[in-house]
Amino acid sequence: MVHTPRRHALGMIGAFVASGAAAAVHPAGAQTAPSFPSRPIKLIVPHAPGGNSDTFGRILAQKKGDRIGQQVVVENRPGAGGTLGSAMVSKSPPDGYTLVVADNGTHAIAPTLYGAKLGYDVFKDFTPITLAATFPTVIMIHPSVPAQNAKEFVALAKSQPGKLTYSSAGTGNGSHLTVELFRAAAGGLDMVHVPYKGGAPAVQALLAGEVQLSSVSVNTALPHIQAGKVRALGMASMKRSPALPDVPTFAENGIPFEADSWLAIMGPPGIPADVAKTLNQEIAATLSQPETRERLAKLGLVVVASPQSGLTDVLKRDVPKWGKAVKDSGAVSD
Repeated sequence: MVHTPRRHALGMIGAFVASGAAAAVHPAGAQTAPSFPSRPIKLIVPHAPGGNSDTFGRILAQKKGDRIGQQVVVENRPGAGGTLGSAMVSKSPPDGYTLVVADNGTHAIAPTLYGAKLGYDVFKDFTPITLAATFPTVIMIHPSVPAQNAKEFVALAKSQPGKLTYSSAGTGNGSHLTVELFRAAAGGLDMVHVPYKGGAPAVQALLAGEVQLSSVSVNTALPHIQAGKVRALGMASMKRSPALPDVPTFAENGIPFEADSWLAIMGPPGIPADVAKTLNQEIAATLSQPETRERLAKLGLVVVASPQSGLTDVLKRDVPKWGKAVKDSGAVSD
């Protein structure tokens, strides 16, 4: 059968319209585009194995991997206080498959401590995923110190300017700056800082009576407090810790400051909004599992699992707070 030119043209138009409608219903590649995640996720821990961020990262990786049906691989990239691993993630492809366990050291203290030497901008060079957990900090003293509470210690320190000493895991470390915040909130106590190369020797110095005071996370302090080897002076938090319910906060003693440490999950800048949302939801669901909460609680960690905006709000609060502590202490990066 021979078509007239008019009938042929109408047939071509009809075919074109039909193909357009089909494309609208089934966009190109829609049936083959993989859902996220479709392959293993890499979780960078920017510190050496064994610390809070490493243990947290491994618990999260295992539980999240079980939940999403994809492996979450933990990779330790320590160096420069966690800033090397963080910088690496900030330059990774923005596909949601490379994340970092950030903390207040890498993302609140580092901007001021390292200044222009820091290889990233904590606001511009990362996609916030969630403020995952916090761990409260306790300031403790050697039993030989004749002070039973924070008020008595402040009075003692003021009566002996430059006599009392405190240890830390290193200059510019969170343990150092927590005491700086305490000294400032207490009216500018004149004390001597003794930095050590790591948290373990800093605690040992206190246990041995080489220094009078130190600041550590609750899970580290708890066995020493329970054994009577140290005395808890106060919680550097806005509320008491369930692990030490009888230890008041410094705010309760009229010395208002807060120095809780935190762990967060971040990715490189530019992660698509839907992928970032999926990551936030899946991590929150993982952290909310009773078994996960229980395991983290044994480490002294309190699950937060905030929305993305919650992490941004914490950064806006903590970068200037810890930055001031760095400046007041005179700490500089090595």
